[in-house]
Amino acid sequence: MIARVTTFGRMLFALTAFVLLLPFFHTANAQAPDLGEEFIIFVEGTNVLLPSFDGTAVTDPMDPNNTVARFQHGGWAAPGFRWDSEVGADMSSMVGATVADGGASLFLKLLVDPSMAGQTGCGTTTFDCLAITLFDKVLGTEVTDNREGRLKWFIPDDLRDGNWHSIEIPLPPSTGAAQDSAQAGKNVDGTALATPLSGLAMNWEYVGGWSGYGWGGTAGTPQGAADPNWQEFEWDAVRGITIHFDWNGEGSDVLMDDVYIGSSSTDLGSAVSAPAAMSGVTFGTNAASNVVSWAHNPDFGGYNVYLDEAAITQARIDASDVSIFATVPFNAADFSVTHDFQIPHGSLLPLDIYYAVASTNLFGVANSDVSNSSGVVSNTEMSEQAYIIEIDDANADAIFNAVASETVSDDAFPAKTIPFMVDSSHWSASEGALPDNNTDVSGTFKVGFNRSFNELYIYGEVTDDVLGLQPGTTADNIGGTGWGFDSVELGWGAYDVRNASGSLLAGAPQQSFQREATPDYQMRISWLGDEAALDPGNTSTFITTGTGETGEGESVGGRTVMALLEDGAGANIGYKFLTVYNFADFRFSGNATDVPFTPPSVDDLALVPFNIAINDNDNAASTAADRERQVQWSTKPTANNAWWNTPSQWMTVAMVGTSVTATANEEEVLPGEFALQQNYPNPFNPSTSIAFTLPQSENVTLSVYNVLGQKVATLISGQTMNVGTHTVQFDASSLASGMYLYRLDAGSSYSKTHTMMLMK
Repeated sequence: MIARVTTFGRMLFALTAFVLLLPFFHTANAQAPDLGEEFIIFVEGTNVLLPSFDGTAVTDPMDPNNTVARFQHGGWAAPGFRWDSEVGADMSSMVGATVADGGASLFLKLLVDPSMAGQTGCGTTTFDCLAITLFDKVLGTEVTDNREGRLKWFIPDDLRDGNWHSIEIPLPPSTGAAQDSAQAGKNVDGTALATPLSGLAMNWEYVGGWSGYGWGGTAGTPQGAADPNWQEFEWDAVRGITIHFDWNGEGSDVLMDDVYIGSSSTDLGSAVSAPAAMSGVTFGTNAASNVVSWAHNPDFGGYNVYLDEAAITQARIDASDVSIFATVPFNAADFSVTHDFQIPHGSLLPLDIYYAVASTNLFGVANSDVSNSSGVVSNTEMSEQAYIIEIDDANADAIFNAVASETVSDDAFPAKTIPFMVDSSHWSASEGALPDNNTDVSGTFKVGFNRSFNELYIYGEVTDDVLGLQPGTTADNIGGTGWGFDSVELGWGAYDVRNASGSLLAGAPQQSFQREATPDYQMRISWLGDEAALDPGNTSTFITTGTGETGEGESVGGRTVMALLEDGAGANIGYKFLTVYNFADFRFSGNATDVPFTPPSVDDLALVPFNIAINDNDNAASTAADRERQVQWSTKPTANNAWWNTPSQWMTVAMVGTSVTATANEEEVLPGEFALQQNYPNPFNPSTSIAFTLPQSENVTLSVYNVLGQKVATLISGQTMNVGTHTVQFDASSLASGMYLYRLDAGSSYSKTHTMMLMK
């Protein structure tokens, strides 16, 4: 990230957990120390990184006490440092219109593997394919077309010797025409340069943009023409500085360190000076949310906010025992952080969560004393997320018999089961674009267990506008390719996260599947048949990998039955399924040392890693390669398409014994307390019951909204209602399938919102 300090703007950093820095522009009323005309990308000892850094921080091969940036050859690749692709950073003040006007220099340390010497075949340039390249902002939204200007500084062979070189590269003038003239020893007007270009200054080239015709766009189009592929490099919108490997042959590493733009007299000392410690931080709640707030000090460049389940000390921060929860820049609109956390189960309340705030300088260096800026929040109003509920023996028998008779039903699940909902309010995209709405693809899932029979039960309903079920002719249709069609996958850890060095907040620490005492599994709910010939009874699968394992896709002894969902007119709108597993089957045959899972007792709970994902393929005649998307229940910011074998991306979910479940549910309807209960049944079609409890006479309003926040029904409007429990029927015959919210307002004393799913 490179920016010139002006009276209008200055760029700064705020550290993240990886000492990553976020760029923000300094505003006129935010007083920060004047750093001069430099902007440090890397600083010895602190190694400050830009936000979108697609290299690797590695140990300096020449100095084990230093960390540097490594960029690896990948074939026509350009890894480096990046800004917002449609905005970039304004560096126009750093260059002149001509060479005579002068400009800043790019300073850096550079080490290039000797195997990079002599690479040829990239056009007609003297210095072939390896270059330091600056990219400007993408033209419009044409990211995939690479319609951006590029400015390249070709790295000569004598710098490709495997040694560190400290170099100063004078920046070129602001246009390609001025640079071309300077390389020819002339000013733009044709007069001779007083001091002709020489050395490293000669290596700059305004190469335009890449298209099917190569550099410069349409064949025969001159530089600077209207063709967007020949777009001039725009200094006011620089979006990247990279190492450009412009060939598809073999190659190796390029290392960089101490990168900045400035002059030879630039003072780097300000980058390593820590600011003063903070005070005056407040810790409180706002209903179900925890809130940490403070007053901004204009001497600070930003703030790191930490959280943990134990008291936070500076010693723990220094030991990397505490994670950064959020970073806040000096020019933020609000100097506070809101932490919305759904408790895995109500019996865990109140939950103490500890926070600390540390000030940083403009380069992200934090103070080393949080003794007066740490505290704890104890919140009794956190909302409860879905959990895995214990099912008694009679209902467990009913579920088993339903599967045996190929009947898909959730009738045997307890009425108060909180479903897992994958919808527009509770998903992250792990692959592909997010669905347009809940009708495109969404799901509701109920999960239970029985200790006597040692079984796990999963019921699901998936709304899907176009079915793309796996064809019956597909080879290995239970295992290998089921993920590419309409199906459901689950990740489950057969252990309590607290027994795997994890925690309630952080979940499982495991970055890959593990075996033995803390085994992880992936279950895939897939089936034979298509819309025309549906086989309702099939074996579910699980996939597992881990230390010592080479196989995957092994079938387990569970059984799945499924059926299509239909609307009132008989049209398919999705599918539903019911699955039974035995916990004893979750042991990979090649590793009998896996510790069998023991469900929690009736008066206990376990905290397990758990996730649900829906695969969506809207082409019924397609192959697995045509899957449009995969959406998942996990809301962790780290969740991506590697969720399936990364337990740390899964949520922490409670498996709750009967007596604990009963206690939690009873708390919702205790006399003397306001309560809004979950509607029943849920999902429903077309009607459902909504119950609430009033400890005193109040004016009550009960309304229903769609996911866009639009009111679709008013069930009670400002009616005075007496003490007690009241039940209201909601008929949704006129509404479309999807997720809805219902809200209870009881005077000024109580307000509560729940979600419900209509599935026609």
